[in-house]
Amino acid sequence: MKKHFFILFLLISFGLHAQDLGFGCLGLVGGFAGYGIQTYQTKGINERVDFFNALHKDSLNSPLKNFGQAAGYRFGINFFNQRFSGFNLSFKGFYQRLSEKNKVIIKSGAIEIAKTFEVKITTFGLGIDFGTHITEMLNWKILKAAVTFSQADFIESEDRPGVLTEIDDYKSSKANVGYSLSTGFVVYLIGNYISLEGSAGYNLFRFEQLKKADGATLNVNEQSNQPMPVAIDNGGLAGVIQLNFSFPL
Repeated sequence: MKKHFFILFLLISFGLHAQDLGFGCLGLVGGFAGYGIQTYQTKGINERVDFFNALHKDSLNSPLKNFGQAAGYRFGINFFNQRFSGFNLSFKGFYQRLSEKNKVIIKSGAIEIAKTFEVKITTFGLGIDFGTHITEMLNWKILKAAVTFSQADFIESEDRPGVLTEIDDYKSSKANVGYSLSTGFVVYLIGNYISLEGSAGYNLFRFEQLKKADGATLNVNEQSNQPMPVAIDNGGLAGVIQLNFSFPL
């Protein structure tokens, strides 16, 4: 854990002391908003899904789908964005919320029960982008690196006719410290002030036991008392497209 905070301290110090490196000023600062897709590995949750499908196979309208790809929105701030000697360096912070939701209908006589299962991954990140300008309108982000702090939820909800919706929300007990590495391209739409950016890379994270507020754990299946040891084994490939807004400071 000390290693993670040491890396984070270096990132923050590097951004705050940009002037000491000869930039002269913070250059362009601003924000961004975008949409991303994240793959992830979740053996435990998918085994729970497979058990659910086998248990209710005679009453399902269609099998519940496995999990492994979430999507959602990202918002962030570029604390500085400076060009020097043909290269470009920026320091950023961002918030991202990804979700994957699967639904299924269980037929019980004349009654239909709607079940919804959802994986949520909420992330705060601090990172550095290093790139170079290919032309005045095109920038290659050679390396985008970030330290991430993430939390996961697995939510099961059930809707029956005439009954209030039942919701079980299992959460990770603490933020997971992970890493993000990616590369991408930026197309400048209006000078250096508005640009469109696309990137692809790999995110590393892991979530072990998930628990409800009352301490009940997410178990390996709905008929077991054995806690699921690992809910999400690892992250995976990710892609983001975002719109950047910048102004000089």
